[in-house]
Amino acid sequence: MELDQVRVAQLSDLKGVTSLYKAVCDHQLLDKYGAKWTWGEYPSANGLRDFIQQATVVVGVKDNQIIAAGVMTTGEEYPDVNWPTKVNEREIGIWHLIAVHPDYRRTGGSHQFLDGLLNEARREGKRVIHLDVLADNLPSEKLYSKIGFRLIKELIIHYDDIGDQQAKVMKYQL
Repeated sequence: MELDQVRVAQLSDLKGVTSLYKAVCDHQLLDKYGAKWTWGEYPSANGLRDFIQQATVVVGVKDNQIIAAGVMTTGEEYPDVNWPTKVNEREIGIWHLIAVHPDYRRTGGSHQFLDGLLNEARREGKRVIHLDVLADNLPSEKLYSKIGFRLIKELIIHYDDIGDQQAKVMKYQL
């Protein structure tokens, strides 16, 4: 499946973005792997609005429906990691909330979506992308590795909604 477009979200996209994350959270009980998000806490409609207004939210669109989304913030979020590439904080993109609607998983669109997110990072002058993935979320780790992310370190990360979790931090060199 090919996405019709990958673009930066606008506030007018909030309803579609919210619907996507709600569908992903509702489907988590059926997923063997996943992010373990708690709809209304993380993510939430208000939090997504703030991300659209203050960060970069990229969406993947198919047939006028938002079927993929991800958030990119700027700066350093993992102070206990000795990253191999030293760059200015403004040159670090951090990916959060990467999601594909359950009905569109394993259709090939995730690669196109992630390429679009990488292209947006380049447009913003990022030199590296950092992200974390729960240690047991093997499909996501495999997907990120396939597009060029490198595993840097395993560590315990505290998430406000699910507490301390074993996770892996990964890096992509732009």
